[in-house]
Amino acid sequence: MPFWSSLSRVKKLIKTIPDYAGFEPYEINWDKFCNKWSTNLKKDNIKVGVNWSGPNAVGFDMEPDRIVKSVEYCIQELNKAQNIKNI
Repeated sequence: MPFWSSLSRVKKLIKTIPDYAGFEPYEINWDKFCNKWSTNLKKDNIKVGVNWSGPNAVGFDMEPDRIVKSVEYCIQELNKAQNIKNI
């Protein structure tokens, strides 16, 4: 199931790929994705398509828990960098 990190990314795909014409993006906050969506996707054995793009809407497909761990790691690293910058 495809997910995009920004509204502008998905809108560009909808605009440029005929198979996605008429699709409407639905925004999910990070907390809801982590606590509801990723759990259900994992239970149903569905991978997460990350930021599909290009004329054939291709990208990475990953296990939901891997997405959560990767993003949480990046958030922690950004927070660390911000804390160092504020010292």
